[in-house]
Amino acid sequence: MRILPGVLKELMKHVPTVLFEVVEWKVLMQELPKLSRRLLQKEGFDSLFTPQRLYLEAFGIDLVTTHDSRPQAVSSEVKAKKILSLYFAQLFSPHGLFLDLGPNHLDMKDQRLIYNPNGLWTKFRPEFSQGLKQIYDGFFLEQENLFHEGLLACGLTSKSWPLEDRLALANLFKSHFGPSLTEEMNFDLETFKASFFKIADFMLEKKVIISTDFLYLGIALVTLYSSLERSKKSLNVKEVYKSVRSQLDSH
Repeated sequence: MRILPGVLKELMKHVPTVLFEVVEWKVLMQELPKLSRRLLQKEGFDSLFTPQRLYLEAFGIDLVTTHDSRPQAVSSEVKAKKILSLYFAQLFSPHGLFLDLGPNHLDMKDQRLIYNPNGLWTKFRPEFSQGLKQIYDGFFLEQENLFHEGLLACGLTSKSWPLEDRLALANLFKSHFGPSLTEEMNFDLETFKASFFKIADFMLEKKVIISTDFLYLGIALVTLYSSLERSKKSLNVKEVYKSVRSQLDSH
């Protein structure tokens, strides 16, 4: 990991090391230099920034390339909800997503979230992106079959597994969502990491080789939790998710 720039190294510290064992090493070695170029040289940044800025405007989120405000902790429930909306909205973006949702990149102005992303971005493979949407829809809309279809589409389970194993992984993912289906949720980075570790450890045991998309998702979630943990706010995650989905469905 010595080839990585400092910012990326710091992010990787929070991604459970076992996750690297379930990503194909050759593919990972090809991806890391690409991420470094994106972060240091802003490779591909402009191509994503312009369409993503237009896409996120409808959610009350403004993408900027410079921002004068000094980094500050999340201080309001409105801001926390906007940050969570940013995460969900980007998952559904057809353009890709900026991965670093850390507090240094976020501010509020006139009830709008100001997001100053760095060059760390990706675009999920279509099958992973679709599967991820099915997982979230299946969970928050309480459609069990869709939830399991999403896990299969993402390559996280296999039809060849015994039903017991498929249900075990599904339950690990559900516990990863915390109590968000039935009550407001607090965001704690250490709790998230422990949950993520259990999922990665299970997949390692099952000898699942996952795509780097899952690693990038981990980076986005780690930085999301880092920001929301500072808010010390309990959020109705299901409500925020359904609001984003409703807004997308209306367009």
